[in-house]
Amino acid sequence: MIVMRAGVVAFLAPSLVLLTIFVLIPLGWVIRISFNENVGGAYMRSAWVLDNYIQFLGSTWYLVNTLWYTVYIAFFATVLSALLAYPVALYIARSTGFQKSILMTLVLSPLLIGLVTLVYGWIVIFRGGGILNSLLIGLGVYDEPAQYMWNIKGVVILLVYIGMPYMTMSLLDSIERINPFLAEAARNVGANRWTTFWKITFPLTMPGLYAGLVIVFTLNFAAFAVPLMVGPDETRMIGLLIYKEALINNNLPFASSISVIMIAASSVTIIGLGYLFNKMILNKLEAKK
Repeated sequence: MIVMRAGVVAFLAPSLVLLTIFVLIPLGWVIRISFNENVGGAYMRSAWVLDNYIQFLGSTWYLVNTLWYTVYIAFFATVLSALLAYPVALYIARSTGFQKSILMTLVLSPLLIGLVTLVYGWIVIFRGGGILNSLLIGLGVYDEPAQYMWNIKGVVILLVYIGMPYMTMSLLDSIERINPFLAEAARNVGANRWTTFWKITFPLTMPGLYAGLVIVFTLNFAAFAVPLMVGPDETRMIGLLIYKEALINNNLPFASSISVIMIAASSVTIIGLGYLFNKMILNKLEAKK
């Protein structure tokens, strides 16, 4: 038993060391800095005060226009990613051979490109005479070019695009674990495709959906490069606020406190989402068994 435990510790030691160096120590530093005082014309003063947290949490403007606004945008983009990823994942799961490999490569292709390069590519698409506006005008959707650059619509589109690979692969893993005879049995008793999806596929893909929601929501909630490069000047997403306070206003204590609040808010949202899935969906599946 002792030898087995020693083997487990030896196996986990490199990962624990890397986790400590690159996650725990920087996080501890951010938390410590958040209690310092910002000094005008200077870097900061070492202290143990709650002024930075009070400045954010005590302000209705920050709570509504930054924290809640970021949760809303992140959640909205995450739900859109899930709705768009489901049919893609279902189609890939039913494909085989070379076709499936090509489809998976296309889904994962956004992850092969650097984020800044990816955003610049979408800037070309978003501009007034770009591909998107030309296509929509040609289809009769718009009479004149719509504004996607420096607009929250462009931010949401890009967040959905970036989140699609994570959501699709999470759903695909769950879909491929479903016994295909279940859907066949449902069709044999008269169920149509929608009923089969809602009664069989959807409940059995809940683990993959939850994993995708967690990953994509976390990425969207902390996003700052996309709002910075595509969003309007007054974009109030929390990741961008941290960036501006740290690198433009040189207020590291306030930026650090917002970072801690962002991590806490994201964690609470994810825990609440897990509780919702467990109580409202997974428990019903257990009851049916």
